[in-house]
Amino acid sequence: MFRRRRRGDEASTPDHGPEPVEDSGAALETVGKSDRSGGPYDAAEVDLDEARRGRIDLGGLLIKPVAGMKMQLQVDKRSGNATSVVLTVDEAAVQLVAVAAPRSSGLWEQTRLQIAEDAKRRGGRHEEAPGPFGTEMRLVVPVQSPEGKQVLQPSRVSGIDGPRWMLRATFLGKATTDASVFQQLAALVRQVVVVRGAGPMPPGDVITLKPPPDSQSGAGGGEPLQA
Repeated sequence: MFRRRRRGDEASTPDHGPEPVEDSGAALETVGKSDRSGGPYDAAEVDLDEARRGRIDLGGLLIKPVAGMKMQLQVDKRSGNATSVVLTVDEAAVQLVAVAAPRSSGLWEQTRLQIAEDAKRRGGRHEEAPGPFGTEMRLVVPVQSPEGKQVLQPSRVSGIDGPRWMLRATFLGKATTDASVFQQLAALVRQVVVVRGAGPMPPGDVITLKPPPDSQSGAGGGEPLQA
């Protein structure tokens, strides 16, 4: 049973035993352009009824589970809305945030500049590099550990521009040091379906999430993982 929890709690998803998704993880030569040739998908690109049958329905995102995956919704304390989801497999994790984007252009190029400025402000370092979804940001920034100590946290951030949305995937833990683990989580991201909705949304507004319909709704908030 999935429950919305505060940061630090985990909820195991049922093991439906789906077939693993093949993903070469090959880097793209084209800089600055997103590659969605193998997913993630827009709701209009799939049979939604079929997609929901094989995925966990979080409202704005449909997540295809894999064996051993744990899932945690991150809730904004001010609005009370779930703004991101963290998917954890063993010692690796990926945080997913979907936002509205302009109809005529994507947001990832602009977002990379913001990420770079934020990393510099926090005393970290960053670089752009080719990744499986196009240009990605590789960061090392200081964060506070659960024990209250300042440690350096590496991450890999991909931004995937879709039709009127952008999905931001932040890879953490072992996904930043083990290529095969990274490819496993990247394959999981490729199976995501983004359900933006047809209504107008200002660019950059988060596409809110919600617990699955058959889950327990737990109280509490949580701050997104730092990236």
